[in-house]
Amino acid sequence: MFEHFKRVSIQKRSHIGYQRFKHYQIYQVMLPYSNFVLSAVSIYLLFLVFDYQHLEDDFSTAVFIRTTLSALCFAMMLWFKRHKPKLLNFAEFTLILVVYWSILYIGQLAIDVGDFNYQLGGTLVLVYVGALSRLPFHYSFCALTAMLIIYLVMIAPERIAHDFDGEVDRISIMVGLFFIATISSLRRDFETWKAYEQYRQIRSQRLRLQASQKSLAEQTITDPLTGLKNRLYFSQHAFDAERYACRHGLTYAALMIDIDNFKQINDLYGHQVGDKVISQVGDVIQSYCGNLTDMNIRYGGEEFLVVFLRIDKDTLEQIAADILRSVVELPWRDTGLDVTVSIGAAFANAKQTPLKKLVNLADMALYRAKNEGKNCLRY
Repeated sequence: MFEHFKRVSIQKRSHIGYQRFKHYQIYQVMLPYSNFVLSAVSIYLLFLVFDYQHLEDDFSTAVFIRTTLSALCFAMMLWFKRHKPKLLNFAEFTLILVVYWSILYIGQLAIDVGDFNYQLGGTLVLVYVGALSRLPFHYSFCALTAMLIIYLVMIAPERIAHDFDGEVDRISIMVGLFFIATISSLRRDFETWKAYEQYRQIRSQRLRLQASQKSLAEQTITDPLTGLKNRLYFSQHAFDAERYACRHGLTYAALMIDIDNFKQINDLYGHQVGDKVISQVGDVIQSYCGNLTDMNIRYGGEEFLVVFLRIDKDTLEQIAADILRSVVELPWRDTGLDVTVSIGAAFANAKQTPLKKLVNLADMALYRAKNEGKNCLRY
């Protein structure tokens, strides 16, 4: 128990941690429980039967008080539940004190007509706080203390004057209920914190699992060497891209990019150098195309595919020229290596040409670039 309160004290000093607990206490404890608070109001109304037995001319006053307060309690709790759930603790705290005061006020009316045996109904409110309420401990303790003081001020003096020994016994019962309800509220606070810690651990595990699943899903559609998307990503998103372009009547474009003489690079310099060439060419493609499309694909081996859903011909040619120039300028120290790429481009109206055919047109243009000297752009 003491270890629990030590942990609670540490968490409360952490503003963010305590705010998270308060959010849990409101939305996972108070909100689901709020309907039970409303059911307690119906029990409060049932005491009209006993009011009729103990009161004479003031019975109509008791009816007015109980029905008015009940209607206000229903309306207030429903309004706070829907519009201001963060204030539910304060709303229930206020409801408890007002209901308790009304019970003692009706008990005072009974004393005015000589009935000194109708003043202990308020003890049920103490029992409610200890057994049924889900208020945090500081709210419960304040409510219990206020109720004990209200009783000692409103009822006890007149009852002591009427029956000293009997009232001492009643006050002893009230004090006993006060301590029982206080301990019960303390235990409830401990259980709420314990449940919150379990909830936080489960939520943390779930978030880690979701992050792991997201990372794994991202890995399956990402080429590990270049960081570009892979062919699986293209297969998964090609239909959506084509449908979007058709719906908006777009003219889309594709660039098919291939590293020239790549087999010779692998044979002469080894696969590690070949992987480095692929990686750096991928960086060049990402630097010029990444802001315009997320379809920067390592299509296979040393071949890359870029699909633009919205681009004009001049911009496409400028991007291709920048890629050709930047690849040539890549530094290859201590190797004497010259790296170039060939690019095939294709334009088409989305409503007339499926994306798969557009890619085939770009692939055919790439072969023309290869056959016409390489290190160039062809349509």
